[in-house]
Amino acid sequence: MSDAVEIIAHRGYSAVAPENTLAALDAAIEAGATALEWDVHTAACGTPVLFHDDMVSRTTNGVGPLKRRTLEQLKAFDAGKWFGPEFEGERIPSLREALEHVRGRVRRVYSEIKGFRELEDVDRMADIAAESGMLDQTVFIAMNWTLLDRMRTTHPDVCVGYIVTSADQADEAISRGEGDSRALLDFDARVLLEAPDIARRAHDAGVDMAVWTVNDSDTALRLHGLGIRRITTDRVSELLEWSRAV
Repeated sequence: MSDAVEIIAHRGYSAVAPENTLAALDAAIEAGATALEWDVHTAACGTPVLFHDDMVSRTTNGVGPLKRRTLEQLKAFDAGKWFGPEFEGERIPSLREALEHVRGRVRRVYSEIKGFRELEDVDRMADIAAESGMLDQTVFIAMNWTLLDRMRTTHPDVCVGYIVTSADQADEAISRGEGDSRALLDFDARVLLEAPDIARRAHDAGVDMAVWTVNDSDTALRLHGLGIRRITTDRVSELLEWSRAV
């Protein structure tokens, strides 16, 4: 693993632009981020889109469950004005749109599978990454690890990340990642801070690790000391400045 620290922009640069929008992706790239993280749900028509919540009301002017809206209906919602008037008119991007928008501009994308209607929707996400020429640059991450198993049945070489939210998941996660050069463990940073031996065991097993969500340099430095070289943050510029100094 390279000693270079990868600063991953959480939902794009969500501290300065509306999360999971093209504006947030652009802001992260303009700040210097070389990796992006975003969330993916599936619309009623089967189209994967960038969105975090099950319901659309927090970050758009719409109401109701996202999965009951088609892409056309979702595109009618304003996904930016809630964050600030300068973002009025920002729309929910499809996964394909987002991948094509950042292709050639970042080294890596972490695409978290949040919502789907059927397992074929998961297959479609990997298909779209491949069709967009971004499969090798995309890591599909999920709390539900069986979704990643499913994705590997249709795309054996896809990069996957097992999201780890508690220490009791560590043994299975390390076992899954050991010997798999296209897999990593994506930890809630608090897990490793409270149980640093987990990071040491994963490192000894040759398993790559990422963490989320770290918004201060002191915490980042502690995790760096545990061998972590992929750090997800809302504070992209601040963590980029820190990473240049370590």
